[in-house]
Amino acid sequence: MNTTRIEIILSNFRIVFLALLILSIITSCDKEVIENPIPDDGMRDYIFLGHIYEDPTHIDQRLEAMDYSIYDQILLGGDVCSETTQEISTPDYLDDIFDLSSDRTHWTWGNHDMRNGNTDYITNATKRPSFYSSYTDSVTYLVLNTTFGHSGTYDTTSVREQLQLITEVCDTIQQSTHLIVMTHHIVWERSDPNTNMFTISNGGGPGVLFDLAPNQKYDDIIYPMLTKVQERGVQVIHIAGDLGQKRSTYEYTTAEGIHLLGSGITSDTDYHSQFPTHGIADSILILHHDMEVAVIEWEFVELD
Repeated sequence: MNTTRIEIILSNFRIVFLALLILSIITSCDKEVIENPIPDDGMRDYIFLGHIYEDPTHIDQRLEAMDYSIYDQILLGGDVCSETTQEISTPDYLDDIFDLSSDRTHWTWGNHDMRNGNTDYITNATKRPSFYSSYTDSVTYLVLNTTFGHSGTYDTTSVREQLQLITEVCDTIQQSTHLIVMTHHIVWERSDPNTNMFTISNGGGPGVLFDLAPNQKYDDIIYPMLTKVQERGVQVIHIAGDLGQKRSTYEYTTAEGIHLLGSGITSDTDYHSQFPTHGIADSILILHHDMEVAVIEWEFVELD
């Protein structure tokens, strides 16, 4: 073998060696990126959306176009569409937007969501019953159904089972820093002595029964349980979504320290033009959770 051929072979070997070395360095850098993710800063952002329908099968276009991946929890306050269960395609459409079966999405049903029956359309999409509890990031969520009596006759079994769930959560909650209760209707009345809830909520939420024997409402049986949770050092926040027609936002802190919040929009539609809030800037509720200091704060952000 002549000298020139040997030099060519050695040159090719050097090229291959350098290529393998560069590839090794790149691969090593990729591994470093994977093994060292961005540190968790302990901040979480949650979005609450109530009464957001634009027509029977669609939500407000402004909300339809939003990027929900930036929120750690998506809280749907009910009346998502005006006829949510009329067509099976509607929950599929909502699933594309909110990822309904995700652990970070919670939905408290409104009367518009269930009034066409076919509630299996919702439960099949969410993979959850209409009321349940969940825990994440030191927060317990108690998602309730306030539509059991919407038809005029209460579902006795479901009311009893929901009351049992509420009782169990309130009796056993320990590790959580916060308890977030979600209902569609504004079910409290005497808990805020300064405001007549019938004059600000879309429907007759304060009349919802949580126990049928004897007939007991939120202030009679649920609020006392939540007060005991608050006294044990767990901050209680109750959020309702049946606003928008008479008033778009609501917030009140009770004498016991429980935060009561409400948020709903009207959408710019012919149907909503009859209500006093039409023409007023719609807002949505954003909650900011600082896990390091165990504090949740909130703000009403104009949707436009």
